[in-house]
Amino acid sequence: MFTEKHFPNSVTGKELDTYLEKAWYRMGLSISTCHFLFFEDSLYSPIWLRMPLEGLVFRKSLLKILRQNRLRFRTLTRHGFIDDEKEALYQRYKVNFKGRLSATLRDSILDGQPNTIFDTFEVCVYDGDKLVGFSFFDLGNTSLASIKGVYDPDYARYSLGIYTMIEEVQFGIDLGFQYYYPGYMVPGYPRFDYKLRMGKPEEVQFFDLKTQDWQAMSNFTSQNVPVGVLTGKLNILGQGLVKAGIAVQMLFYPAYEANNFIYEHERLLESPLFLTLFNNVFPRPRFIIYYDLWRETYVFTHCMPIEDLGLYFEYTMQFDTEEARHYLDFILKKTQIIETQNPETVVRLAVEISRLIKPPGIQQVLK
Repeated sequence: MFTEKHFPNSVTGKELDTYLEKAWYRMGLSISTCHFLFFEDSLYSPIWLRMPLEGLVFRKSLLKILRQNRLRFRTLTRHGFIDDEKEALYQRYKVNFKGRLSATLRDSILDGQPNTIFDTFEVCVYDGDKLVGFSFFDLGNTSLASIKGVYDPDYARYSLGIYTMIEEVQFGIDLGFQYYYPGYMVPGYPRFDYKLRMGKPEEVQFFDLKTQDWQAMSNFTSQNVPVGVLTGKLNILGQGLVKAGIAVQMLFYPAYEANNFIYEHERLLESPLFLTLFNNVFPRPRFIIYYDLWRETYVFTHCMPIEDLGLYFEYTMQFDTEEARHYLDFILKKTQIIETQNPETVVRLAVEISRLIKPPGIQQVLK
């Protein structure tokens, strides 16, 4: 599964360490993992990061930020709490943030609840008595996880977002923690690249989905990006289908994680990208092919769309453009036709099925 989510009633330090080791991350009071994200009408893969802290020495640029801001500001690291002052700063930060944020800081950190189940600390940065930046981070037994960073837009030149992360890392080093987890970066979407500044490529590690282990960023290549693998495999097959005269289209599928939240006993499609075949005959997907990253196979299946516009109304609004290639209804897998590593086998079988369907014309719309 590409997305999993837990709603624990409590989380011990040891349990948090285990979650983080498996590339899970805290959101509000839930803890989850995902390997695909939709940003601005496109599909991306988050790459989860961590830094071993033993022997870590900050590079010169980070030391400069640390020293200058410690001289310029008053900085406190303590148990975390939410108050009106932090909430007001969060609202100022939110106005200038390019992207989606929770309506309130309490919603973001506590899902609107009065208390947390995590051992949360904070770094607070003051200009005199004025709060100009803060961050929250959680403690496990051996790990720290950065959760949220907020700063006053008027103080952007001081790199307070990076500065509070440096202070979090220094806190972990001082107390002998083993790992620092800053969240994820997204190849092709540079907004999150600042997290890579925290260490050299041989110091920062990424979670490799295929091998299920942590490796140095110096080993990172495009082959480590799940969305690239999916797109590449489906493009190879799609080109073969087009050459064979099969109408085919590649579609994004934002509801790929629905099995985790609803219809848990149904066999809903769990791939964020798929090919729909014979779309010149069937206006909605009936025969689809997706690539199984875990088994490294193509799966050709007959399916049935399940319309649920109410639940995915937000998705509909986001992708309701002529250019969007997002299929918004749920897709129920009915009958698996074949699973194979060989794209030529899939093409041959699709040709046989097309003869039975007898499509009125070929519309090659693979994009």
